[in-house]
Amino acid sequence: MLDPPVAQAIGQLVLFEAERDWRSLVGALLPPPTPSVHALLEDFARHTSEHRWTENSAEAMSRLLRMAATWLGADAIYREEDLRALHRAQGNRGRLGGLPTFLRQRGQFRPGPPRRDRNEAFAQRTIAALPPRISEELDTWMRVLRGATRAHHPVTDYATVRKYLYYLAAPLADWSSRYTTLRQVTAADVADAITAVQGNRAHERGVALRSLFRALKHAKLVFTDPTRGVHITRPGLLPTTLAPDRLAGLLDTNDDPAARLILALTALHATNGTDLQILTLADLLLTRGQLLLRRPHGRHIVHLDGTTTDLLHVWLRYRHQRWPRTSNPHLLITQQTASTTEPVSDFYLHTCFAPSGVTLRAVRADRILDEARDTEDPVHLIRVFGISTTTAMKYLYAAHPHRASPIPR
Repeated sequence: MLDPPVAQAIGQLVLFEAERDWRSLVGALLPPPTPSVHALLEDFARHTSEHRWTENSAEAMSRLLRMAATWLGADAIYREEDLRALHRAQGNRGRLGGLPTFLRQRGQFRPGPPRRDRNEAFAQRTIAALPPRISEELDTWMRVLRGATRAHHPVTDYATVRKYLYYLAAPLADWSSRYTTLRQVTAADVADAITAVQGNRAHERGVALRSLFRALKHAKLVFTDPTRGVHITRPGLLPTTLAPDRLAGLLDTNDDPAARLILALTALHATNGTDLQILTLADLLLTRGQLLLRRPHGRHIVHLDGTTTDLLHVWLRYRHQRWPRTSNPHLLITQQTASTTEPVSDFYLHTCFAPSGVTLRAVRADRILDEARDTEDPVHLIRVFGISTTTAMKYLYAAHPHRASPIPR
């Protein structure tokens, strides 16, 4: 670890890169800023003012920048690892906010190596903890899911791999204690593993087991697939409506312009969380009163009503006044994302609904179900909300039980 004992002299060069230990600077008295450091801090103060940073965020990042500039130089190229280490040394665990964006605009920021996905790290740790032979087989399974052995095959994300490992935890623990390889697993073992749980858990475990053994069969690591012929059904959960008193005055539960727009888009147009996160300013067709939703299976046009249009204009005015210099292309931004190009988080969407005591998913389901009561035409639901045929039929069965055809499994 390289401990910075003195402030960097003007013109001093870095002989080699090393990880610095900033803990010795915590609580240290900084020397007066040099003219170049003072000019850098003034530029940063203008940046935070133009982008309407909160006072606390601006002060914290200014202190971080002053410390880094004092010891590394005002004209240095700041490494992301150094800024994060210095931030942690000061007892902070939050993000660096818009400081990297400011430094990047000045050509003074070097991003660190890509951070390993937490789900990937979990999957690797879990697999490595199993007996060697089974661990190798599971590693092959993960590589098959990630597309390493099959060209042009959809790649499974690590979040799904993590869920599969969670569903497989109990069977793998049992088999690891009895077998040395997954080749020894029989159809009876698979049936016992599935019947050990009920309902959705049985279905989830069955799907994970099928994924595992199909991949091993593809990689020729097992001779037969013990999940072949196994059929798992799960109860079809019909959507339910919300009580009228829980929806009454939904917009009055929040006075934030962005939150009110989110509530309206969900309650009136049944947008989902992903829709709200990826919406960009380019998706607004204000002259036509329309909103373009980009979804994996195609695009969907939302025809805005008067209430939503008014709330949209209020938000756009607030957005421009609050962050006039933001380069974030997304329609919805926060103080944390205004200085970046990232979308808002799932947690932020959750907080918008928290005061009303309902969830985004429940409000969206209530809106579609309400529309389904007025029609028995699934095509109408598909056109209005851009949902799939299966989803449309599920809502129609819930709204019109007399149609009483079983829900497709």
